[in-house]
Amino acid sequence: MSTIDPPLRNAAPFAVPKSLREATRLQTVLLGAGVVVALIAFLSFALMWVEWQTTTQEFFTVSGDFVSFWTAGYLALEGRAIDAYREMPHYFEQLALHGDTHRLYVAFFYPPFFLLLCAGFALIGYFPALCLWLGTTLAFYALALRALLPKGLRHGDHAWVLFLGYPAVMVNAGFGQNGYLSTALFGGAAVWLDRRPAMAGICLGCLAYKPQLGLIVPLALAVAGRWRCFAVAAATVLLLVAAATVAFGVDIWPPFLADMGVARRDWLEAPVPTYLTFLVTIFGAVRLHDGPLVLAYAAQAAAAVLAIALLVRALLQRAPNRRSGRAEIAAIAAAVPFCSPFMLEYDLVILAVPMAWLFGEGLRDGFRRGEGATLIAAYFAPVLFKIPAFDSALKCSVILAAAALLAMVLRRLAATETQPNQGADSSARGNAAPVLV
Repeated sequence: MSTIDPPLRNAAPFAVPKSLREATRLQTVLLGAGVVVALIAFLSFALMWVEWQTTTQEFFTVSGDFVSFWTAGYLALEGRAIDAYREMPHYFEQLALHGDTHRLYVAFFYPPFFLLLCAGFALIGYFPALCLWLGTTLAFYALALRALLPKGLRHGDHAWVLFLGYPAVMVNAGFGQNGYLSTALFGGAAVWLDRRPAMAGICLGCLAYKPQLGLIVPLALAVAGRWRCFAVAAATVLLLVAAATVAFGVDIWPPFLADMGVARRDWLEAPVPTYLTFLVTIFGAVRLHDGPLVLAYAAQAAAAVLAIALLVRALLQRAPNRRSGRAEIAAIAAAVPFCSPFMLEYDLVILAVPMAWLFGEGLRDGFRRGEGATLIAAYFAPVLFKIPAFDSALKCSVILAAAALLAMVLRRLAATETQPNQGADSSARGNAAPVLV
């Protein structure tokens, strides 16, 4: 039983110490101010994004990665899906769209079933498709986080708005990328895993569109004993593969697999400092600072083994009454940045899931030592690591913040203390003032 899964009940009257009343009042003010600031930041960015897209006379580079998705979908509609995995035909299609010979080729490395989604967006013009892509995936992101946070808290009903101002949200929009979609799938799995494991399995299966984000998922589900979710997730992947094969033919798979080699050689391993600054992994940090390739892979592998071992240990150490799908998915999402060398800054949006879960637990039961500072660091890491004044050793801040977030989530997950289910004590815990330490 999760500490946030049971519905909160109205408490019988009880005496609240003055210090707790004052702490609750301060928390209410701080949380309300944070919500307002986050909303202002988000709306300000949205207005700037619209201005950037509508005032320029050229094909603007903001949200430029969506060029790859739209043109790949267009090629699929034209019956040339294979060309989405061939550099020159795909580049010529991008060139025909924006007409800028100075722009570099934006590659497409996604499985063929993602082409089905891209083809749907390519049915309409580029700019409307871009707006629809960002708008719909952002809406799913917001809905998932709103559902993930606990309901019925006196001072946290609008806490989900904080995650609209999460800097990674702006970063993802600036790239025109799929971070919202990935986060919505993790968030949906977290919300549904306990009550609707089949729906959670569909969400996790759909994460196969970006395989590097789901490497840890099968093992974690098996360790947690989520076999129904595991089976549905596997079936979902098979159905997606079958759908892509029916739509594009068996011949689509060899070019896709060959393209994976190109992605590894030319995008991951190539010592290109400009591109390496976008990576937010230990592998990327080592390579950015001129570390040899073997050291980068070794460091990433060590981090992955450690993160997986800690996750497995936390899952196995839970007391029977601490089983929670929300906690499990939050822990999985927190471990993702350490389980793949290929993760870029817009992928940091997925950390909103473990942050939202940990924040919700703190709002209900009180923040434990270090959780407040960790949440603040993880929240601002996507922007601070890009500013040399805050992170002179580029990458360190975001990696350390992600590691601290994983540690805090796993500490909550593995907690063995029992949670009262009802009565005045439970109500008191639900209404007590969380303290940031």
